[in-house]
Amino acid sequence: MEGKYPPIQGLGSGSSSSLCVPGTVLEDPVHCLMPAAFPSAQWDQKLPQDGPWKFFCQAMTLVLLLLVLILGVVLAEVVQGLADAGHQRDIMWGEVFRQTEAMRAGNESSCEPCHENWTAFQGSCYQFSTERKSWFQARDYCTEKNAHLVIINSQAEQKFLSPKGNNHYWIGLRKQYPQGIYKWQDGSVPTFINWRDTTSSEYDCAYLMNLGSWFSSSCYTYWYYWICEKPQVC
Repeated sequence: MEGKYPPIQGLGSGSSSSLCVPGTVLEDPVHCLMPAAFPSAQWDQKLPQDGPWKFFCQAMTLVLLLLVLILGVVLAEVVQGLADAGHQRDIMWGEVFRQTEAMRAGNESSCEPCHENWTAFQGSCYQFSTERKSWFQARDYCTEKNAHLVIINSQAEQKFLSPKGNNHYWIGLRKQYPQGIYKWQDGSVPTFINWRDTTSSEYDCAYLMNLGSWFSSSCYTYWYYWICEKPQVC
């Protein structure tokens, strides 16, 4: 049998790495699957390394996170821009209201006298209450009189309204949400302010102190009087 199947050149006939031939018994059958003619380094191929793919995935994740952050910043700027535009619009409406009141004041001499217990000043009629209510109750009272809580647009009007005694009076200024900014009862923002200090506007509803400056309190406080205002008939 040895003469029928000669050994392959370069391989020993007794080596465990020889080719499998019919009738040959090998000590290690596994080598029957791998001819010794092929180096083991070529047969045992390694799997591709995952290093480059892992780096690529991490890089793409960082890029996506960066895009999300940029989008968030852009959206925040857009929302802030809309809020600022609304604030500017309110200022414009407040200025229009102030100019209208000034024009009306110029024609005060031709206006009808205010009703009893109402006082005229620069085209408006004012009523100082003699009882105390919450801000909302005071607002409703003025509405029943075809008036509104007083809107202060100038230093001259502020001086006219300044209480002479120790009483405090609700005015038509209340904090509006979700912006959290003060607006007059007609929806305009103040073009004239007279807060006592930087901490005076912490609460939601404003009142006129006995010294003439403004302060704020809970709208449900029953400690304050109020001032109604309505246009003088001209």
